[in-house]
Amino acid sequence: MSLKEDLKQNMKEHYLRLYASIQVVLRKSFVRFLCIFFIAISIAAIIISSFVGKSYQLILFGIIFVSSIFFAIEYIFRLLSAPAMHPEQSFLKSRIAYAFSFYGIIDFIAMLPSALAFPYIGTDVAHIVILPYVLTIFKLIRYSRSFRMIGEVLEMVKDELVTAYSACCILITFSAILMYHVEHRAQPEAFSNIGDSFWWAVVTFTTVGYGDIYPITPLGKILGGVISMIGIAMIAIPTGIISSAFINIMQRKKNQKLNNTDDVALQDQEDKSMENAD
Repeated sequence: MSLKEDLKQNMKEHYLRLYASIQVVLRKSFVRFLCIFFIAISIAAIIISSFVGKSYQLILFGIIFVSSIFFAIEYIFRLLSAPAMHPEQSFLKSRIAYAFSFYGIIDFIAMLPSALAFPYIGTDVAHIVILPYVLTIFKLIRYSRSFRMIGEVLEMVKDELVTAYSACCILITFSAILMYHVEHRAQPEAFSNIGDSFWWAVVTFTTVGYGDIYPITPLGKILGGVISMIGIAMIAIPTGIISSAFINIMQRKKNQKLNNTDDVALQDQEDKSMENAD
């Protein structure tokens, strides 16, 4: 290895240590507390702004503005230190990987109001700009063990869920087209197009039944009843898949905890045996 390459490797290791230290700070309890705090007050400000007049909206948007500045600083540090999360990649590729990841996109959206919303405070445009900011609530996934478990469960059974929901979509499409041709002549206003039939099929298939659109012909009623019964069975399939995965993960974590406890107890027993032997 030449002197130039050796120097380049040393510089890369130096920067990786620096980025790793930034990542350690970002995982500190006080940073986590500040993130959760600003997420909570930002979402609260968005909710309260819909109840109060324009005189108080300036204060509420100010809270969102300050929070988004904090999130902008957090985003810069996470983007800068991204190579520590992917040391096998180049610095540029690791930062691009973070920027287009789920958390990277959410972190980017969280800082947008500081750049976009403030000039439009007091206008209807402000609410439109702030609307994507609601996605900031998904930042809580990073700090919640329960949310991470949900993500782990969905990742475990994603193929099964895709299969189940694909079957549901096929049945909903078939039912919507069929119901349109059955009911269109009897009530052309309710079933004016297949899009309206899709709405009816989704509501019926999920057994919600809003009652805003429903069949009135004998054949349509029979079809609606059959689809409702099929819907109960089909909706239960994804529910069972997710429930089973939850039970498996919880059982696995319980077994790991018991194994760790047994290992500690065994180590203590060995230590005592060695002390007695001495």
